[in-house]
Amino acid sequence: MAILFLPLMLLSITEVSGQSILKRVKNKVEQTVGDKVVDKADKAVAKGVDKVMGVEAEEGSQSPSPASEIESESAVTPSSLLKAYSKYDFIPGDSVIYAADFSSEALSELPAGWNTNGNSSVVQLEGLPGQWLRIAQKTVNLTDNRNDFGADFTVEFDAFMQFTFKGWYPPSLRFGLFASGVEDPSGNRLLSDPKGDKSLYMELSPMANGANILLESYRKNTRHFHSPVKSAPSAQGWYARVVHVAMQAQKERLRIWIDGEKMYDIPKAIPSEDVYNQLFFQLGSSSYTDEQVGVYVSNIKIAKGMPDARHQLVEEGRFSTSGILFDVGSAVIKPESSGVLNTIGEVLKQNPDMQVRIVGHTDASGEEKANQLLSEQRAEAVKGFLSSRFSIEDGRLESTGKGETEPVGDNRTREGMAQNRRVEFIRL
Repeated sequence: MAILFLPLMLLSITEVSGQSILKRVKNKVEQTVGDKVVDKADKAVAKGVDKVMGVEAEEGSQSPSPASEIESESAVTPSSLLKAYSKYDFIPGDSVIYAADFSSEALSELPAGWNTNGNSSVVQLEGLPGQWLRIAQKTVNLTDNRNDFGADFTVEFDAFMQFTFKGWYPPSLRFGLFASGVEDPSGNRLLSDPKGDKSLYMELSPMANGANILLESYRKNTRHFHSPVKSAPSAQGWYARVVHVAMQAQKERLRIWIDGEKMYDIPKAIPSEDVYNQLFFQLGSSSYTDEQVGVYVSNIKIAKGMPDARHQLVEEGRFSTSGILFDVGSAVIKPESSGVLNTIGEVLKQNPDMQVRIVGHTDASGEEKANQLLSEQRAEAVKGFLSSRFSIEDGRLESTGKGETEPVGDNRTREGMAQNRRVEFIRL
């Protein structure tokens, strides 16, 4: 099963003796995952995975890659990514209950509290910020979450996927949820069959020219919903770069976005009984070696609630969100923030007399002065986006930052820090 990813960055190409080296991904104990050399004379230049821990692919090993795939990757630009999110309407829940970016985890190890039936482990990818969980083939991977999601919730994560296409199918990837019932949500029994009292999953089977996808849900072992397998040509642009996956549950309704595109909106996909409390990632098997398969996830966030930004800002005069995301340590707004920003922009357009103060907040990591400046810069970036995209007059918007001085969560926990990294909109 393949995975979904939101565009975050384009990776570098190094040409050596007429060949484009796809640098191997490698963790601290010399495990390598990544693509091999693509023969430029036969296939043209392909994008590659930057090396991890400084190790490159061996010269001379070749892995044919269809020209159509290469052209698709080359077509991905920052402007095209923003365009892809122009109709993105995902808004995350307003109370973060689980967060994991693996920043404090030991390399080459499974994250603390997680469970797996294989050798999945934390790695660093050169050229990409942070740390990532490499999903090994033939494994189920369970998080360390212990909280119920509730009836209304959202799930988000970033994913990076790189395959060697040699004429047969790479492994398929399932990502999904289950309600563990009386079982331990990360217990061994649920590794062999991640269904529990109820479950759902999306499966993505990658191909060089796209992917096949399907969605299923279960009440115990009885299938509750099944969507026929459908072709997703847009998946051709998901490989070899970071993409963002978002899921939104509202009672029985389920919506899933990948790379800003709404893949599913099913009114009764979720069984009404029981409550989800676990997220899992399951990668199948294939004829490829582990060195030819790279599937990674990071920046996981699960949040309760279904915030009504329009009502909160217009009627209550204040809306706070952790759904406006920025590049690490910067004020560059990520494309997956478009859902929240589009909603705020429409509210401002429909209420031409409304004036709003935009307030940036950070967590307590780093120096206080730097956090203060960063919060101000981020608030100003949001102001600039709204002014430019929705033609909002400068006089209607003002911005300021509070740094780390007004936390709403515990900065000693991952979830509290994620909640503290937020932007407030206050009606004046």
